[in-house]
Amino acid sequence: MGCGVYWQQIKELNRALGTMRKYGIPETADAYRQLAGTRYDLLGKMGVKLPRSIIQISKLVGFSPGSITLWFDVECGWMTEGRIRPGAPPVYKSASDEIAMAILKREITDELEEIIMTPDPYLGE
Repeated sequence: MGCGVYWQQIKELNRALGTMRKYGIPETADAYRQLAGTRYDLLGKMGVKLPRSIIQISKLVGFSPGSITLWFDVECGWMTEGRIRPGAPPVYKSASDEIAMAILKREITDELEEIIMTPDPYLGE
């Protein structure tokens, strides 16, 4: 993997860390430290061929009785995984900075929970 891919991943991590600071997530928070550590690791691996990193940042449970997990993909940014109950198939979605920060701050509204848990409609033939 070329250095350009690593720089893209580092750029995405820098953007996410900046967003976290903007929304008041302290640098001592576990989520912030996970991303900062991943950034540090990538800087140390420049030129080494490894798969991209996908990090589980936060998992919230107890959503009637489902769960919401926040992931960070160093190439794509924030992702959510919603499950309406334990063992149910996951619903994966790309998430905006605002949605990610709401999850990190545990400010999940009923509307946001429904968006995360509802599969997108099938658009195939």
